[in-house]
Amino acid sequence: MVNEQNTIANKKEISSIRMLLRHATLQYHVQLNHHPLLVGITQTNYNLANYHKLLFSYFHLYKALESLINDFLGRQHCVFDYDKRNKLAWLIDDLAYMHLESPQLSCSLNLSALKTVGQLVGVLYVIEGSTLGGQMISRSLNEHHGLTRKTGARFFFGYGENTAIMWQNFIDFADCISGDEIQCRAAENAACQTFQLFNQVLDNYVQQEHAAD
Repeated sequence: MVNEQNTIANKKEISSIRMLLRHATLQYHVQLNHHPLLVGITQTNYNLANYHKLLFSYFHLYKALESLINDFLGRQHCVFDYDKRNKLAWLIDDLAYMHLESPQLSCSLNLSALKTVGQLVGVLYVIEGSTLGGQMISRSLNEHHGLTRKTGARFFFGYGENTAIMWQNFIDFADCISGDEIQCRAAENAACQTFQLFNQVLDNYVQQEHAAD
């Protein structure tokens, strides 16, 4: 019975929307991880000037993306609760602690409104996955630079000890579209576009910095 249950669980994991989105976004995820503002962020010699630029970039990203998410959830009946997941306030806290004022970003972030649950799942996959991965970054920022949830690293601290539970709750919600080809395709497209948006905004910020030098 135990083996049978494990087999069923494994099949569910293999067929889950999580695995589908992981495969679809792999190249964009790798590209983001190798971005100049993120490379070495878990290392001792990571330049905090890059960290400041990263926070600036993420401020603009999350301001735009969370506006889309909250607008969709306000218009559509959906069992997913994002109220305790809003992350823009965390970035504002970090910027304020470091006495940094976020500059205007020249590139337009006029994003299309979310229309389906599949699109919502795709965007959330990137955002919630980033929060999950942020746990390692949070520990490194604390160890190497003395930054904590109260001293400039609130964003990467994320949900703290509740991070794994929050991630699993998202995955449980995301799996509601498994088996629906149209919704899954919408999720794939939205996740890929969101990763590309992250790369675009980070690239744009670096280019602006170079132009100003």
